[in-house]
Amino acid sequence: MNVAGKFLFGLFLSFCFSNSILAQQLTLEEHVLNSKVLNEEQKISVYLPEKYGEDPTHRYPVIYALDGKYYKQMVSAVIARFYDDWLIPETIVVTIDNENRIRDYTPTPHATADVLSGKADVFLDYIEKELIPFVDSNYQTSEFRIFEGHSLGGLLSLYAVQARPELFTAHYAFSPSLYWGDNKTIEKIITYLSSRKSLKQFIYMNLGNEIVKSEYETTNTMAASFLRLQTFFKEHSVPGLRVKSEILKKLPHAATNISGLVNATNELYRNWVLPFDAIEGGPEAISEHYEKLSSDLYQEIQPRKGSINFAADYMTNGVHSPEKGMKLLKYNASLYPDSAWVIFNLAKGYEQREQVDLAKKYGQEALNLINQDDEELKSSIASFLDAL
Repeated sequence: MNVAGKFLFGLFLSFCFSNSILAQQLTLEEHVLNSKVLNEEQKISVYLPEKYGEDPTHRYPVIYALDGKYYKQMVSAVIARFYDDWLIPETIVVTIDNENRIRDYTPTPHATADVLSGKADVFLDYIEKELIPFVDSNYQTSEFRIFEGHSLGGLLSLYAVQARPELFTAHYAFSPSLYWGDNKTIEKIITYLSSRKSLKQFIYMNLGNEIVKSEYETTNTMAASFLRLQTFFKEHSVPGLRVKSEILKKLPHAATNISGLVNATNELYRNWVLPFDAIEGGPEAISEHYEKLSSDLYQEIQPRKGSINFAADYMTNGVHSPEKGMKLLKYNASLYPDSAWVIFNLAKGYEQREQVDLAKKYGQEALNLINQDDEELKSSIASFLDAL
């Protein structure tokens, strides 16, 4: 194994060890909303990252997950695992404990259903006018929202693409019950998307080893309906719209939400991790990577200071290219000139290269920038300057 490989392997082991012992502890907050739209109480659970609130200016993306009373632990754990490993941004998870899924998740009545159904628009009114405003007013949320559901929940997520086109940025639909209501949801989606000249949204949908025919649905099945919409996506593209559709042949209906959540999250954030070829390419290649990421997520994403600092460390100590490492430290400082932590790392870079005067200059600058509440960093900088 070469030096760079040993360096990366060491980092990998340290991350695995720290994650296994110091895994993020989520903060769970439960609420009961007295919905005027639905004329009933609705329970939700909100899962917050461990470091939520440390930066009051930071805004978090939110994933809204249906069928919370069944899947809340799975969804919150999977999403936390992703951001704990730096694979996605830290995310707020909101799970919805719906009590009447056939009524609330279905856009239309269904011929073989003998219970109340077809009230999806009312439920979307509740989400748009009551749930999201409540979450936005009580938490540090961004406008980047993900809507995910399984089976009938997947139907509702896809229905919302055209029923509430500006409400969510991403839609996850696991084994969606698109056959419901004689395929009317598919027809609405196709009509809507065919009329769009562009659309900044992401759609993920999957299908497992679903029943193709049954005594109840001999021609209008879940699989046939899914394949119809999948074919439309293959034959028609809308500028800006990203679609990932897959068939997981070996998975039963009950398992597609677990694999689907992992696959959808990987695809949505496919460029979140800074690749090593971009690191080795320097600031220009890193900037190009973040332009690609910004295009993927429909918003400007600035290079993250932690990632750039890691890149500088990798170039300096992993491949023994101190000049390229210093170039990245300077690049980070140009992006975050008001960050005491970034400037302190620049000072340490100069100290490592035995440029003491510059180390003192930037160490003092970092000390001047320090937040008075950050005693730990302040102490580290002071000790650093005393040792020079």
